Amino acid sequence: MAYPIRQFDPQTIFFITSRTIQSRFLMAPSDKTNELIGGILARAVRQCQVELFAYVFTSNHFHAMVRAPSPVAMSRFMQRLQSNIAVKVGRFVGWRGRFFARRYSAEPIVDEGAQVERLDYILSHGVKEGLVSRCQQWPGLSCAKALLEGGRASVHHWRNWTTRWKMEVDEDVNVDRFSEACPSEMETLELAPLPCWAAFTAQERSRLVAQLVAGIDAGAPNATAGDTKHITEQDPHGSPIKTKHTPRPKAHASTKQLWVEAVRRYGDFVAAFRRASREWLLGVFEVEFPLHSFRPPPWGVQARIV
Repeated sequence: MAYPIRQFDPQTIFFITSRTIQSRFLMAPSDKTNELIGGILARAVRQCQVELFAYVFTSNHFHAMVRAPSPVAMSRFMQRLQSNIAVKVGRFVGWRGRFFARRYSAEPIVDEGAQVERLDYILSHGVKEGLVSRCQQWPGLSCAKALLEGGRASVHHWRNWTTRWKMEVDEDVNVDRFSEACPSEMETLELAPLPCWAAFTAQERSRLVAQLVAGIDAGAPNATAGDTKHITEQDPHGSPIKTKHTPRPKAHASTKQLWVEAVRRYGDFVAAFRRASREWLLGVFEVEFPLHSFRPPPWGVQARIV
C-alpha cells in the first residue's frame, strides 16, 4: 500500500506516532535508555528548530506533538530522531537491523479541543493500559513531570560518539560507548506551550495539566499497580502476545464536522498534488504544486520541497 502524501503546514501541530519493528520492546524503559533517548530528542529539537509540545516513549512506540517551520524541518527532525534512536538504543540493547516498523505517521491536530485531547492521550500512557496506577509512575521518558512544573526545561546528555571515535583513532584510547568516560554534551529540552494555552501563565498551565493528570489517575483501570519492575525488566527483544493494529487516523478533531472538513481539505490537496505530479513526471517543470508538499523526483532528479 502506498504511503500517504505528506502536507506539513507550518501553522499546524502534528500528532506523531512511530512503532518498533514487530512491536518489540526495544525502547524498554531504563536509566540508560531514557538518557540516550532524552539526549537524542533534545538535540533534534534544537538543531531542527521545531516546537515540541508533548511526548511519551513506551517500550515499543512513541508519540509526540510537533510543529515545524517547514516540511524540510519536520523531515529532518524525524530523520535525526529515529535514526539516532535506532543506532544508539539499538546498539545498547543488542539489536541489529531495522528498528522501526514503518514510516512514522503524522496527523494534523485540527482545533484547540483536539490539542487538549491529544495531550490527555499522551499523559495517560501506562495508566490506561493498567501498567501503572498514576501518570508520574511511568518509568519511561515522558513530558508529564515537565508540564506539571509549568513546562520547565529539562537537561539531557547527548553522547558524542564522533568525539569518542576520534579519541580512539588519535589517542589510541578504547572508550566504552555507554560508560561515564564517553564524551557527552549537555542538551536542554524546552517544551512549547499549547497554542490554546499560550495566553496563560506557567502556573495556570501547570494547574490545567494537574487537572488532566488527576482525571487520568482517578480512572486508572489498575489502581494497585505500584511496582514498575514488570516494565523495566522487559526483554528488549521480546514482544507483546497481542498487539493492536488500527488504521491511521486522517486527522484529530474535537467534533465530527471539523474532522470532515479536515479530511475534505486533505482530499483536495491530494487531488491537486496528483494532477501536478502527472505533469511534472512528463517534464512540465513549471507546474505548480500545492503548498507544503514534496515534489516527486523526475527520472532520478532529487526531490524538491515546495
